[in-house]
Amino acid sequence: MGSSVSTPSRNTSVRSSCENDIPPTTFDPSKIDNNGSPPEMHRPLSFEEKVWQKFKKEPLVPIGCVATAYFLASGIKSFQNQDPRRGQKMMRARVAAQFATLGMFMYYLGVDRINFEIAPQYQRARKARQEAEQVEQAEK
Repeated sequence: MGSSVSTPSRNTSVRSSCENDIPPTTFDPSKIDNNGSPPEMHRPLSFEEKVWQKFKKEPLVPIGCVATAYFLASGIKSFQNQDPRRGQKMMRARVAAQFATLGMFMYYLGVDRINFEIAPQYQRARKARQEAEQVEQAEK
């Protein structure tokens, strides 16, 4: 029942059997705290904490979702009350709120991080051919 614990020697390579392509990491005892305890563990965030953190980071997206839900519910209620004119206005407002929410989502995501190229390999090859042709014409 008693298992022995062996302390690794200095600069021992540690490698998992499923990490064949990753270089081995080295254990360095000097990186342990002064009292010899392991580094502090952080608890995972709860669902509510994650939602609140996301809301603080990107406040307009949840506001847009709430506005969209309000316009949808109001439009459905207007149709039930047989007020088609108000119902149509609410449905148009819902579409506008959805569009604004999607726009804010894209803004927060960062349009600069999105690749809008269609067939990027083809575009790069075409650009390289054009540059090669320009070089050839410049040499003539």
